[in-house]
Amino acid sequence: METVTEPVWMRNLRGQAQERFRTMAWPTTAEEEWRRTDVSRLGLDSFVAGPQPKLACPRDADAGTSAGFVRFESSRCAELALSPALRDSGVKLLPLDHAMEEMETPMHGLWQKAFEEADNRFLVSHFASFNHGVLLWIPAGLEIKEPFFIDFAESGKGFQTAPHVAVFLGQGARASVVTRMGGAQDGEGLLCNAAVDLRLADAAGLTYCEVQEMGPRDIYVRHARAVVGRDASLHHVDAEFGGRFAKTRIDCSLDGAGADARLDGVYYCGAGQHMDLRTVQNHRSPHATSRAYYKGAVASGGRSIFQGLIEVAEGAAGTDAYLTNRNLILGETGRSDSIPTLRIGNNDVKCSHGSTTGKLSSEELFYLESRGLSTLDAREMLVIGYFEDLLGSAPEGYRDQTLATIRGRFRRAA
Repeated sequence: METVTEPVWMRNLRGQAQERFRTMAWPTTAEEEWRRTDVSRLGLDSFVAGPQPKLACPRDADAGTSAGFVRFESSRCAELALSPALRDSGVKLLPLDHAMEEMETPMHGLWQKAFEEADNRFLVSHFASFNHGVLLWIPAGLEIKEPFFIDFAESGKGFQTAPHVAVFLGQGARASVVTRMGGAQDGEGLLCNAAVDLRLADAAGLTYCEVQEMGPRDIYVRHARAVVGRDASLHHVDAEFGGRFAKTRIDCSLDGAGADARLDGVYYCGAGQHMDLRTVQNHRSPHATSRAYYKGAVASGGRSIFQGLIEVAEGAAGTDAYLTNRNLILGETGRSDSIPTLRIGNNDVKCSHGSTTGKLSSEELFYLESRGLSTLDAREMLVIGYFEDLLGSAPEGYRDQTLATIRGRFRRAA
């Protein structure tokens, strides 16, 4: 694959983003979404934009049992593979700098609209400094059983990196994607300012799984946007583990009648970590269904915030939406805030929300210990069981790896 030059429209969009960035301030605690998360002490202005790598991405790797995969190292596309049969069927798996030229018309319109709707300085900065990412484009009617894998290994002391994932499914297409965002565990700290764009045409189906394992000194911000068409279905699963600071948001718009969305998430917030996660279920069309279910565990010295919103437009009659958040406090100084919210513009709806925060059951611990388990093993069993039900519907490999990560974090903190 040849190295390409960034198209004129993208350079113009960068210029617009840079100009808008200069006129904006970082979010403050005066804003409701950021009220419990103060970014003023993060030294955000000290991070410089990472380099703009213009290296060709190899395409001769073997996809193996996957549909395809792409791997980035330090913002550079290091490896890419796509099943030859899928390539012949019209599937596109491209580094974004190549996709912007090869698929200029749809990319230009979608990116311009996304930039215009950016509502905070982090997201505007992403468009100004974007330097690597991937596009997965699946034609109409194509059902792909094997998963796609996307892996980012972010690095660079004092850098702001801006990875971007775009997944577009044509009418009736079906696919699954697993994305890993990782940082150096012994690194000296970077700002990873990521974005995800998921677009599902009518009757399409997508399972999109994310896992975030940034380094312990890193700052992680991720904005995800999903648009779900008529009779389409999205299952988004998010697992948040790394970074000293993490702020994520997914805005899911149910734009067609009969659309269905499930937003599942797990997080393990350790000592010294601050995690602020937000979900938005935006019902714009009638007879759509959505479920958001997030579960977290917070160790001593950790702080988590979950904000969930169900928003129903006036014309979205027959909406069926539910939102719940559960938190498990594992140490005396762990803290968790949960803020589920409803904003309803139609009377013909079924919407509800719930939230719980608690500790491990002393009765269950006693029962397990009386059967010969050590206190540590009993606690671990209850923690893993707490997450297992939510992850039960996730792809098997993703579920097993996520539970293994939770088990490892629990053991290290014990």
